[in-house]
Amino acid sequence: MTLGPLTFLAPLALLGLLALPLVWWLLRVTPPSPKRQPFPPLRILQDVITDEETPDSTPLWLLLFRLLMVALIAIALARPVFLAPETETNRPLVLIIDDGWDTATNWNAAIEEAENLVTEARRKNFEVMLATTVAPAEMPIFAPAEEALRAIKSLSPKALPPAHSDVATALDNTDITGANAVWLSGSILTAGTDELAIALNTAAHSKRLVPAGEAKPLLPGDIEETANGFRSVWHRLDTRSPRTTEITALGRDGQVLARGDISFAPGESRTEVKFELPAELRNRVSLLRPSDSASAGSVRLLDDSWGRPLVGIITAARDSGSPLLSEPFYTRTALTPYADLFTGSLDELLTVNPGVIVMPDEARTDTPELRQYVEDGGLLIRFSGPKVAKRPDNLLPVRLRGEGREFGGALTWEDPQMLAPFESNSPFFGLPIPEDVTVTRQIMAEPGARTDAHTWARLQDGSPIVTSSTFGNGRIVLFHVTAGPEWSNLAIGGLYVDMLRRMLEMARSTPSRSSDGSGNWAPERVLTGFGHLTNPGIDARPIPEAELIDTEISRQTPPGLYRQGARRRALNVVKDPESLKDIGKLPGVLTDTYGQTEKRSLRGILLALALLMLGIDALFALFVSGRQVNLRPRRIHEKIIPLMLVSIFIAPLPSHAAEAGYDPEALELHLAYIKTGHSGTDSLSEAAMLGLVDALNRRTTIEPVGVRGVDPETDPLVYYPFLYFPVKRDASALSDVASAALNDYMAGAGTIVFDTQDAGDQSFLEGTTHPGLARITENLDIPRLIEVPEDHVLTKSFYLIQVFPGRWANGQVWVDRNVNGAARDGVSSVIIGSNNWAAGWAQDDDNQPLVDLERDIVNQREMSLRFGVNLAMYALAGNYKSDQVHAAALVERLGRQELQPRNPGPSPRNGDNE
Repeated sequence: MTLGPLTFLAPLALLGLLALPLVWWLLRVTPPSPKRQPFPPLRILQDVITDEETPDSTPLWLLLFRLLMVALIAIALARPVFLAPETETNRPLVLIIDDGWDTATNWNAAIEEAENLVTEARRKNFEVMLATTVAPAEMPIFAPAEEALRAIKSLSPKALPPAHSDVATALDNTDITGANAVWLSGSILTAGTDELAIALNTAAHSKRLVPAGEAKPLLPGDIEETANGFRSVWHRLDTRSPRTTEITALGRDGQVLARGDISFAPGESRTEVKFELPAELRNRVSLLRPSDSASAGSVRLLDDSWGRPLVGIITAARDSGSPLLSEPFYTRTALTPYADLFTGSLDELLTVNPGVIVMPDEARTDTPELRQYVEDGGLLIRFSGPKVAKRPDNLLPVRLRGEGREFGGALTWEDPQMLAPFESNSPFFGLPIPEDVTVTRQIMAEPGARTDAHTWARLQDGSPIVTSSTFGNGRIVLFHVTAGPEWSNLAIGGLYVDMLRRMLEMARSTPSRSSDGSGNWAPERVLTGFGHLTNPGIDARPIPEAELIDTEISRQTPPGLYRQGARRRALNVVKDPESLKDIGKLPGVLTDTYGQTEKRSLRGILLALALLMLGIDALFALFVSGRQVNLRPRRIHEKIIPLMLVSIFIAPLPSHAAEAGYDPEALELHLAYIKTGHSGTDSLSEAAMLGLVDALNRRTTIEPVGVRGVDPETDPLVYYPFLYFPVKRDASALSDVASAALNDYMAGAGTIVFDTQDAGDQSFLEGTTHPGLARITENLDIPRLIEVPEDHVLTKSFYLIQVFPGRWANGQVWVDRNVNGAARDGVSSVIIGSNNWAAGWAQDDDNQPLVDLERDIVNQREMSLRFGVNLAMYALAGNYKSDQVHAAALVERLGRQELQPRNPGPSPRNGDNE
């Protein structure tokens, strides 16, 4: 309902005005209360007023005042809105709304503008032509403004680009010469943008509203892996002002894996963010999004071409019964952190359509299905052995030397051969070759130019050790040694892992299989306009594999994740961000930003005015009833003093914590870790502490409420029982402020747990000084240390354990040699280890481990959690269990020789709770 520039959003509330006559009647028939005259015995006739008039009805001025108050309340409940005069129109309205992904970040402002404009048209009783730019109607028509309002409320942004040319064509066939045209546009310039602007120029008046710079979507660019994680490039359209935001990396389950900040300087359209993540977490990243850009175009979906590829390992028909002696064991162990592995027969593996198939010699097969797999784009990694030496087949990259046993097919040396440096044309180029990698036997290739061209790795005598060649659309790689340690120790070293990882990168870039066009990719999850994944709609259709690479997004092929068997492919909104341009200003069309249409709600003002009138009415009632005597100045103190006393008693008293200036959260227990500045390390530390919090809450009476990452330079440390400090080899030295804070923390009975996380590094185990730890502890008051004794309190503070595993279990753990003194209560100020305890404790929201462990001992993950529980109990409770060391003497003193002391240190395999 409209009344001039005034619009009522809830007009039915105006029916309350019909109650005014009833209020008039009630006030007229109900006069004010009669005046009361006090008559106490000791104050006879004091302050007697001789006026004995008693009105028989409410005074007219008071009656009108109260009627106005009731009317204001009724009008306020009708939600009146005042529209500024400049938004008024005297013509029909043509309203064009961009509802593509580029408007999603500014959608609320666009809808508010649309509602204001249509509401004004409704007030003027003009019709409205409403058109959207994603899948527009062939012939938009003028309709009542009420219908347009209902249509606007049902709109939402689509994860598709606007079709400006289609709207322009529709307007060319419609007469809009006598209308006002308003275009609520997005941010992206399309091929038909100029056409639409020209079509709107035929209207009597045209105007276009665009988002402000910070409301325009950010665009994801290239993403690539780095040595310590990955980097992601981001672009923006409007470069006039600086902009800073946060990029979030999410896993498939929606869990936040990492965060990183990006900043654009004025005039800068491109920037990048680097994430430092361990390989296990990096491979789980499936989506990137900025925190302030809720648009499908700002989301980067990742698929099987990123992260963990699917790898199938062919196993022999008969199991040897000794897994450690089987060839697949070594390949499976090397690839587990970097790929999703499947084992089984060839037929079973082909059902999941892996990107890589590994074929050890013991499982050799030469079937048409395997040949077809490679020809269609698969990567086949083969290993040599007695079967290949005895009878070579056709699925080989080079000809092997000799086809019969008379030539031997294998060469044996008295002295093992070492690998030569990788050549520049090899995918292994740049990998360091350990001196201890040797080969004692190999399958020889037929010498020649073709063999040289297909050799990726050689021995020092020049003979090939790894060869490869294309086969159809795929590739075959042959290791001229076995997959196990029978012919070489390559399979038990780190170089083997690095070589396999390089080949996995090749599998990601392998052309799509089934080049004949067979096979479809079915939509699994699609993006909404706001960039959220949801189930596909009825319009979504499968995409033939041959067309997947060149598919453009549409209603039938929406952006999102598509699946074919176990494989997933992402169809992103933005493929080339540098090709997208800002819509900018258009010739002939007045351009402004959103938010210029002034709309002011009068509801609050009217309610406040009615409340004020209610207070005034209460004062009037006091005077009219004769109670104003109680408000005389000489009596004010009689009213104020009781109010002051009441306020003193009902006012909340400050708590002791607040009075002392304590942080209220310090009254609750938190676990803490030192922030290193490396997002990957810090994310793992946080997940580890959360896993330890969960274990403590489930297993003990210790109930931590959360985890905090702390910076010694700025954050108070005294609240935390211990600080977990991961130390990398490239760690920088601490500042003087940080060193002083940590020294004060240790002097105040705090414990710092240094974890170098490199027990698997043999150079460290051989006694080499850890460079990062040396730099960090240079200015710290580190006491003399000893390796944890067998009877140390740390071995029995809750569980009875003798090892302290994390990802590894073979690292030494060091504690303070002398912890005597009441101040420390027997708790070491420093605990130093290298087992990567964070990897053992880290869990996701579903309590699933985040990092694979090395399995140095039985139940290694459980034992790692038990050590974490012992550590927390030790830091909190001190040496209360160290009395067990003296149990025998205590029993003897009490004369109870029949009792035997409990064993303080059982095998870690039982790990009994004491």
